[in-house]
Amino acid sequence: MIKVAVIDDDALIRESLGILLEGKEGIHIVGFGENGLEALRLAPQCDVMLLDLRMPLKGGLDVLKEVAAQTRVLVLTTFDDDAEIVKALRGGAHGYLLKSAKPAAIIQAIAQLHQGKSVFDEVALEALRRSLKPASTAKLAELSERENEIVKAIADGLSNRQIADALFISEGTVKNHITAILQKTGLAHRTQIAVSHLKGEL
Repeated sequence: MIKVAVIDDDALIRESLGILLEGKEGIHIVGFGENGLEALRLAPQCDVMLLDLRMPLKGGLDVLKEVAAQTRVLVLTTFDDDAEIVKALRGGAHGYLLKSAKPAAIIQAIAQLHQGKSVFDEVALEALRRSLKPASTAKLAELSERENEIVKAIADGLSNRQIADALFISEGTVKNHITAILQKTGLAHRTQIAVSHLKGEL
């Protein structure tokens, strides 16, 4: 069973998503919320949270980092603004879809997030690509075999702890490798590592 929380200030959207998702692919809706404060309350209770960005009291961006530390977060929003997308993914979102996505795509994204993967639609990927710093081929060629393994794991959406467990190394060693990868490639953060890998640059 995949426990899902839906956070959106539009009651119609909340109810529609509840009807759409309940029972599909083992999904069970554990709660609804209409602002970031309710997202914080529900985060410990769910495996995946659907989170809108702009809401009253506290928006999704205001609580994203704290929520993402407790559960997998799929941003589901109407906004395709580059700045909003980059802020969301830098804030820790594990996936980003527009509300115009087909129901099957939303259900599949929830299942993939639950499996530890990341899901970004093409709009989000394009925004991230535009935000990337250029990295030279020479720098990319310097990555070691272990660093390449970590790059792939990051692109698969694994946390540092999950990478450490998968590769049988310490979490501190993973952090050291990520620091080295950033220095060698000229990238700024792990989200850029993931996108560069998806683009075939890493």
